[in-house]
Amino acid sequence: MSDIQELADGTRIIWAPIVRPKRFAFLTQILGELLLTAGVVLMLFVGYKTLFQDNLVGNQQSDFAKTYTERDGFVALDAVSKDADIFARMYVPRFGESWTRLVAEGTRWHPVLNEIGIGHYVNTVMPGEVGNFAIAAHRRGFGGAFRDIDKLTTGDRVYIETKDTWFIFKFLETEVVLPTDVGVIAPVPEKLDGSKPGSRYLTMTSCTPIFVNTERIISWFELEQSQSTAEGMPRDLKIILGSR
Repeated sequence: MSDIQELADGTRIIWAPIVRPKRFAFLTQILGELLLTAGVVLMLFVGYKTLFQDNLVGNQQSDFAKTYTERDGFVALDAVSKDADIFARMYVPRFGESWTRLVAEGTRWHPVLNEIGIGHYVNTVMPGEVGNFAIAAHRRGFGGAFRDIDKLTTGDRVYIETKDTWFIFKFLETEVVLPTDVGVIAPVPEKLDGSKPGSRYLTMTSCTPIFVNTERIISWFELEQSQSTAEGMPRDLKIILGSR
């Protein structure tokens, strides 16, 4: 029952009864708060671990690519025949001066995308050939080789070093498409403004948005020039990399 207090002037104050929580309800509340706290801590841990491991694996892939210096280690373009054949090294200055990755045949997660870094769609042409040299890499997780693909812009170049030839591609356009839009890696890429038969394209593909992966982000390039590896690294790339 409520407590009733009557003041000297006749005013009556009715005090609401104190309702003590049942023991089970109290324990449930405490458990709920503990679970909520644990969930927040777990999310922070997963986020930290993901970012930390991403950078760690990315640095490992980049270091591996830099030290892959024996030209005989690259499979000749006309001899690539099986998954994980490494046939090229790729430089994208927009991704950072220290960024470089190896390119291997196939787009399987293991061992190509997860360990090596970049994979070549087997039904597309090799770099320098007429058609579309299409490649894929992760944006987040396992090094996130194409994490900054959305930052590519006019004036950017991609450099592909193979056993015998350097290929230099200039940036054309970036588009976000549905996973079903497979025509973006066709010999004459669909959705690319001004695409035409007889051209030599490079198409970079990855999942987007990061962590959601419901769509695909596509960046197209066109071959600008090529030169023999005997001539050394292209001069403009050498300047960017500080003559390393």
